[in-house]
Amino acid sequence: MEGILIIFLFMPFLAVHLLFNWVESKLDDYLQRKNKLNEGDLALSERRFEDALSFFKEQVLKSPKSAVFYQKRGKANFGLKNYYSALYDFEQSIMFDNTIGETYLLKGKALYKIDEFDRAFVEFDKADWHFRGENAEALRWRGMARYYINQEENARMDFQKAVELGDEASLYILRNKFGETENA
Repeated sequence: MEGILIIFLFMPFLAVHLLFNWVESKLDDYLQRKNKLNEGDLALSERRFEDALSFFKEQVLKSPKSAVFYQKRGKANFGLKNYYSALYDFEQSIMFDNTIGETYLLKGKALYKIDEFDRAFVEFDKADWHFRGENAEALRWRGMARYYINQEENARMDFQKAVELGDEASLYILRNKFGETENA
């Protein structure tokens, strides 16, 4: 009888011990992946696009449904002026997670770089929607695409809104393209 009681008391201890070991190993794996990701992000921030591309190619192979890895590989391709490869990566990223406003902004920039202004405008508009009209960069790029598709008044409004959000590049554009001399 005492043996059975000891087993019943030992079982919860064993279960808790195994659970903590499992959680600890998962946490270690997560921290290792996070530290490794910082290497790729560091390469992107330092504009070492070849290194970043190599790193995120490997990550995409390991996690082929990761929107973040595709987006970051797309950033590296964009930095290397591989615009069509970047577009592919951004489209894959959106396919796996269509809620990341930055991906639409990046896709729009790639389209803009290959002179697809109509399509770029659509992507910048999606980015602006995801950013709730509070991202000056998305507004500026949308304004630039609008300018090239002959929506000059709407472009001016985008630039003015971006200036209100503190975007000096939009103020420069307003002054040079539209002749505005005062702060919008």
